Amino acid sequence: MSKVEINYILLAHKNPDQLQRLIERLTARYVKFYIHIDKQVDINKFKRKIPESDEIFYLRNIDRKNGTWGDLGIVKATINAMKLILNQKRNGVCILLSGQDYPLVSTAKISDFLNEHQKINFISTVSLPFKGWHKGGKDRIEKYKFNKSFKRGHFIQMPSIWEKEFYQKDTPGRINFLRKKGKFKEILKLLKKRRFPKDIKPYGGSQWFILPISTIESILLYLQQNPKYLSYHQFTLLPDEILIQSIVRKLEEEGKIRPSLTYVNWTRPHGDLPVTFKTEDFEELKSKSKNFLFARKFDTSQDHNILDLIDEHLLR
Repeated sequence: MSKVEINYILLAHKNPDQLQRLIERLTARYVKFYIHIDKQVDINKFKRKIPESDEIFYLRNIDRKNGTWGDLGIVKATINAMKLILNQKRNGVCILLSGQDYPLVSTAKISDFLNEHQKINFISTVSLPFKGWHKGGKDRIEKYKFNKSFKRGHFIQMPSIWEKEFYQKDTPGRINFLRKKGKFKEILKLLKKRRFPKDIKPYGGSQWFILPISTIESILLYLQQNPKYLSYHQFTLLPDEILIQSIVRKLEEEGKIRPSLTYVNWTRPHGDLPVTFKTEDFEELKSKSKNFLFARKFDTSQDHNILDLIDEHLLR
């Protein structure tokens, strides 16, 4: 049986050496890489370390987006990478990873697994509202999100004038902030109640996925036929956890949708989340390698030994 083609979309903004290592671990005869470097970052630092080739492609500058946390840019970048993959008439599956991910099993095991499951959509989805999210996630899709800057978490959320919550003491200050920034179009948005598009039900879940090329084609066709859906999410908080998930649940059979195969730890009681794995976390990752193909996140500027342990004990 021929190997399934694997198309990795890699979203990166730091650590070119770490991205190079990730690509080296995932390289195989049937694999190609489509790399998006955050528009705010010097792409040449990456291209010098990882030159373009017949297997490695960078998104053009015109297709690069600002990767502001919680914003739509990173989703648009993913969509642009999908388009490039289809333009090259690739088959098989599409895998979305960040530059701070790493495999937990060998390329041979990844290939064998995907050969057996190449028609399955591995993307985590839960119907909204979901009790595991703040306010069930309703604030993400019912309020307008406006960025105050490119800094992580530096944004405001506001309801429309038709919501009781609008009439609070901090609202005039927020509107004045928007006025000072010249965001008059954003202020006018508040005159209209924000509603999720009627023809699709909201689902949320992890950003990271493995999808068949046929699903990628369906997603792009849906976005082409429903341009207002993408523009709606311009004001969604963390649309990377809602936009594509909702389309997949609308278009694909429930029996062909399974949870993401990228392990992320959001539950550790102390420290920043998600967990940045270090040497002391190896046993945790080893146990998760039985059910997941990848894990995130790692940072070689903090700890590179954890990747050495994975190489030695899991990838061989």
